[in-house]
Amino acid sequence: MLTSSSYKFIGICLLILLISSCKNTHNLHNRKVIDMSAEYLQLQNQEKLRLMSHWELTGKMAIITPSERKSAYLNWQQSNQVVDFRLTNLIGVSLLNLTYNGEVARLEADGEEYEGASTEALVYRTTGWILPLDNLPQWIKGSVSERDHVILNDKGLPEIIQPICATCTGWQITYSQYGYVQGVWLPFLIEVNNPIKQTRLKFKVRQWHRK
Repeated sequence: MLTSSSYKFIGICLLILLISSCKNTHNLHNRKVIDMSAEYLQLQNQEKLRLMSHWELTGKMAIITPSERKSAYLNWQQSNQVVDFRLTNLIGVSLLNLTYNGEVARLEADGEEYEGASTEALVYRTTGWILPLDNLPQWIKGSVSERDHVILNDKGLPEIIQPICATCTGWQITYSQYGYVQGVWLPFLIEVNNPIKQTRLKFKVRQWHRK
């Protein structure tokens, strides 16, 4: 038979359980709010990146293959499909000047000039480098497509992208540093890797400029 003391003890236990349950529910709610904020930031930033079609970046680029390791200063200007992509060595000597007007790609390297219909094919034919230039303008910004596999960082920005497209096989892009530039989050440390093609590209952006 339960005494009044027993009833009091049971009541206290139930009260403790109720308070604990409310506290846990509150914590879960807070975590969900944080997650939703991160998702919102991701969607908002991605929309800005999609609209960002005119830009310029300066910094350093490394091209790493089993047979070569090349480092250079990079100046890259993009205006929709129009490209001006320049690499110089540490003392300012031009290594590669690549331009594309939407129809014809032109490349200057080692005092020679070359032309072609594709920037990727032209670079590979003249240097042997595998540069995914058709997709790189989107990847360098951290812009994703609906089919891509994406891991987000704690700010809701892409940390790893595994792009899904006909020309994306084997590529993975890793972002380890971002900065807030003219109202949008942009990557400053980027690694583009393809073990199948045995090519790794590393970018250290010094400055972004939105036009």
